[in-house]
Amino acid sequence: MALLVNIRSIVVIYKQFLFKDKLPLLNRALDTYSLRQRTTAKNIANATSPHYRPEAVKFEEFFHTPEVVAKGTKTDETHIPIGKIDDGSVQGEIEEAAVPKPEVYFSGETHVNIDKEMANMAQNQIRFRFTSKMVQKYFQGMQSAITGYRQ
Repeated sequence: MALLVNIRSIVVIYKQFLFKDKLPLLNRALDTYSLRQRTTAKNIANATSPHYRPEAVKFEEFFHTPEVVAKGTKTDETHIPIGKIDDGSVQGEIEEAAVPKPEVYFSGETHVNIDKEMANMAQNQIRFRFTSKMVQKYFQGMQSAITGYRQ
C-alpha cells in the first residue's frame, strides 16, 4: 500500500514538471517573442512618423529579480511558496522603450534607431528559434518515452 502511494506521488510530481512547469513557460516565451517581433516591426514601420515613441516588450527581466532567483521548490501542496512570481504567470508586457539622450538627436524626431531595432529583431528571431527547438525536443522526448523508439 505504501509503495502504491509513493508511486502515485512520483507520478504527480512528474506530471506537474512535464505539463504544469516546463511547457507553459515555453509557450509563454513563444508568445512573448511573437509579440516582440510585432512590436519591433511596428517601431520600424513608424520610424518616419513624427512624435512616435518606440515600444519594447519585456519578458526576461522578470527572471532577474531576486524574488524569482531565490525561489524555493514546493514538494507538497501545503508548503508556503518562496518568491513572488510563479514562472507560469510570467507574460510579456509592452512598455515604452527608454531612449537615451544622445540617441534622440541621432535618430531625429521619432526616437527610433533602425539599426538597434534590426539588431533586436535578429536577437529575438534567434530566441524564438531556440525556444521552438526546445518545445520540439520536449515532444520528441515524450514520444520516445511512449514508443520506446529514439529518433
